[in-house]
Amino acid sequence: MNSSIDSTVHHLRQTLDALRDGQLQPEVVCARFRMASLQWPGLPARYGDVLERLLQPLDTATMIGEESCSFSRSDMLDALHQWLDHAAQLPRS
Repeated sequence: MNSSIDSTVHHLRQTLDALRDGQLQPEVVCARFRMASLQWPGLPARYGDVLERLLQPLDTATMIGEESCSFSRSDMLDALHQWLDHAAQLPRS
């Protein structure tokens, strides 16, 4: 396994846990995921597209206030974990 990707996956899992625990703001989570996807060697473009769709509710919550948004934070976190699981299983270059 590529230790750089493994480290990225570990860091992103910690990021999601910190968001779940209220230790990080949504905009920090979005920034970390976007930066990681840009630096992820061989990540297919479709993964970036899906990630953007998953991060959009967090972006909206940041702009207009989470209370005004009708999305489940738990469902969104589960979806990001699933995205990360799938991305981590991609063939390594």
